[in-house]
Amino acid sequence: MTNRERPKTGVIVLAHGSKRKSSNDGLFRVVDMLRAMRRWDVVEAAFLQFASPALGDVAQKLAEDGCARIVVIPLLLFTGQHVTSDIPEELDRVKKAHPKIRFIYANNIGPDPRIAQIAADRIEEALRG
Repeated sequence: MTNRERPKTGVIVLAHGSKRKSSNDGLFRVVDMLRAMRRWDVVEAAFLQFASPALGDVAQKLAEDGCARIVVIPLLLFTGQHVTSDIPEELDRVKKAHPKIRFIYANNIGPDPRIAQIAADRIEEALRG
């Protein structure tokens, strides 16, 4: 299947959000890194609460941009209330607003050896600091 034949894919990287603007900047940096990979047609940031843009607003933007499928990846480390209830509930509302789009809810980050390696790196940096 060529790029012209496959459905346009959007990715929404969803973070919790903070009232403190500078705390939200990391999400935009991660989104820039994902865009640089050039693996998906569109990659956008969204927040669950306390910041914007909201999930529904970004989904609307991707729908208008012609995305036929949208992957929502929660950039949350552990599986808690947001991952198991809040995000799926919000995603259900978004799906109802865009019934022709296939929404895919990806797993959160979770425990992963790569996370442990990042933690080990930060520990070593602190010890050298």
